Amino acid sequence: MIEREGSGGIGGRQDRRERRVTVDLPASVGGRSCRAARALDVSMVGCLLRCEAGLDSGVVVDVQLELPDGPLRTKARVALSSVDGDSLPGPAHYLTGLEFLGLAAADEPRLRSFIEAESRRSAGAGPTSS
Repeated sequence: MIEREGSGGIGGRQDRRERRVTVDLPASVGGRSCRAARALDVSMVGCLLRCEAGLDSGVVVDVQLELPDGPLRTKARVALSSVDGDSLPGPAHYLTGLEFLGLAAADEPRLRSFIEAESRRSAGAGPTSS
């Protein structure tokens, strides 16, 4: 049986079932050239960035999120990138969904703690449902 929540995952992956939290964190993304960005949401499997330039789907990039306890650096694959309609009619910004390709062993508990703390904060310190 395949469970689905949101858009579901490909091949039984549980990407969209991971808890996502809304954030506003400085970030950077790139390969040869690094671009400033803002993280708008984050989960254990990926994040959504707002950037000034679009990225091609499938491209592997370096990403850095500025967590309160220090930067989190990892590789990620661009899942999608599209124009952020809220940025128009001014200069276009892009929303870019990234799938983390693996977190360092030390970064996984840091990110999990951050997501849990943000989830509690947004729920007014009450329990949340996944």
